[in-house]
Amino acid sequence: MLDVHREVLPNGFLLILSPDAASTDEVKLTRALHRASRSDKHTILVDLSLIDSLTSEAIDLLLAYAFMLHAQDRRLILCHVPQADQHHFLYLDVASQPLLVPSLLDAMQEIDFQTGPNRAIS
Repeated sequence: MLDVHREVLPNGFLLILSPDAASTDEVKLTRALHRASRSDKHTILVDLSLIDSLTSEAIDLLLAYAFMLHAQDRRLILCHVPQADQHHFLYLDVASQPLLVPSLLDAMQEIDFQTGPNRAIS
């Protein structure tokens, strides 16, 4: 039910989701997340600003990739998460929780902070 536009950024991989009435499942999202996870980018950013609500399949996919990326010391950032779906991504353990930010600008600032020259080394 989603169409996906992909964009490679200098410090991340951007997926912009939009409604797709012709599709009955989340195959495009699955493929896009798989391709993005195989890239050398540290962060996958998902823009949900064009989506009114997410299917349970899409939510499960995003949570699974958040967990997998965390295990690889990488990150999934979601921006413009629909209000009705935000509770699915909150109050999870750290390994399962993607970072939720209000806007694409906030997401880009988070990416720059993570990869910037002043990043704290632990």
